[in-house]
Amino acid sequence: MGSWGFCRVLRFASLTALLGAGVTSSPSPATNGTLSADGYLARDVAVLLYPADAGFESSDRVWTVRREVALFEGYLWRHSERRLSVNAHLSIIHRALQAEEFRDYGRQFGFLLDRSPQVDADLRALGESASSVLLIYDPPPDRPNRIAGRTFFGGNHSSVPLSSRYFEGDGFLRPLHLVMVHEYLHQIDLTFSRLHHPAEFLDPDGVGEVDYPSCIDRAGADRSMRSLLVYNRSCQPISWFLLSPGFGTWISR
Repeated sequence: MGSWGFCRVLRFASLTALLGAGVTSSPSPATNGTLSADGYLARDVAVLLYPADAGFESSDRVWTVRREVALFEGYLWRHSERRLSVNAHLSIIHRALQAEEFRDYGRQFGFLLDRSPQVDADLRALGESASSVLLIYDPPPDRPNRIAGRTFFGGNHSSVPLSSRYFEGDGFLRPLHLVMVHEYLHQIDLTFSRLHHPAEFLDPDGVGEVDYPSCIDRAGADRSMRSLLVYNRSCQPISWFLLSPGFGTWISR
């Protein structure tokens, strides 16, 4: 869970058994005549923001969130060594979140906004077709969260409830973009597994475990996430091209 107090994405034994025979070393783009070894993966991410206050767009909070979304994009590009380019589409949606849109994780984790039919309707209304979704929202008083974020099983959407801590000290004391990055890394991890390449990306909650490779910084949080964006389980560069074309576009330099 690291020093940021994130939760581990649920892993199921059936998925592990199904995908455990996946690739254990990194294939090379040179084996495919259409790919260049020098390039980067371009991905779109839909970021849906549900504020509780009607005047959100005219508040200081909106500028903090916009900045953190930009830092989220920059972090992934910079620390993947220019191998992962994410284009985040931020949309601010004013509507009341309904109780049935939340998943109840009990006393330990609390409530988290799920990708409900209403959220899917919001995506359609926006014309969004991104395979990756981040839900950022002000939690209703009767639906409190007890963790900073969660990526739902399947790996295509994450829930990040807003906290007053993200806006203290102009948002620099507890950066929201690092929470977003952590949850997005869970999405990437699960996507590689769904494509039968479970060794190509590492679970960000596993930092410090005995079987974690030595190339991943064991300090946790920011420092660990930086190396997770570079190395796979074999301490070889991540084969980002494997996510193309289904989960991004490989751009040759």
